[in-house]
Amino acid sequence: MAHASTYRLYLRKSKGNRRIARLIDSPDRPEAEAVFTVSEEGIRD
Repeated sequence: MAHASTYRLYLRKSKGNRRIARLIDSPDRPEAEAVFTVSEEGIRD
């Protein structure tokens, strides 16, 4: 995190190659989660 950042994200590891990004603090977006995987081809939904 950077000082005085507008958005706050928490990144955590789940089962296998899955990751979860959680938007915690935003001036114009509701709190939400996105699940993605990291593979040899790149990042996938």
